[in-house]
Amino acid sequence: MSNVDPNNCPPQFVFEMMVAQIARRFLTEDKSAEEIVAETVEAFSDLYSILDLDADLLGGLERLFGFIESVQITDVDLMLLSFIWYSANYEKLDLKRKKKPLFGNPLKGQPRLTARVYNSAVAFKAFAYAMGANKAPIKPTEWKPTDEVEFESIFALLFPEDFKKEDKPA
Repeated sequence: MSNVDPNNCPPQFVFEMMVAQIARRFLTEDKSAEEIVAETVEAFSDLYSILDLDADLLGGLERLFGFIESVQITDVDLMLLSFIWYSANYEKLDLKRKKKPLFGNPLKGQPRLTARVYNSAVAFKAFAYAMGANKAPIKPTEWKPTDEVEFESIFALLFPEDFKKEDKPA
């Protein structure tokens, strides 16, 4: 169990990125959702409180796949990766995220939102429909998770294989 303050939960946009990356891993790895969630929770245990995080991530994953099954998405991986990029870079469709605010840190832990599972599903659904209407930005083709230097502490945990590749000399 984490020694982190139980009120130090991931901000909503970080939670949403976690759910999307777990979904990506579930679709590509030969592991159960519970195993991937457990690995993710363990990875984030030094940054945030993990109290109820596993149950919320599984709930978020269930809602996410429920929506994905209800609509026709041709490239689910691209959609999920674009959502992760979008969540890191935009607060809303027309509002870029302030990654270096004058005061505070956007990655600072926050009290747990009781509706964070529902909110993550709503955010993904809104993004998916906005993409379908050509209103939401899609991730740039040259973007890599290692490009997110301001949020490296989060992206290094979400995409450890990409950060290991960057560390290796060419």
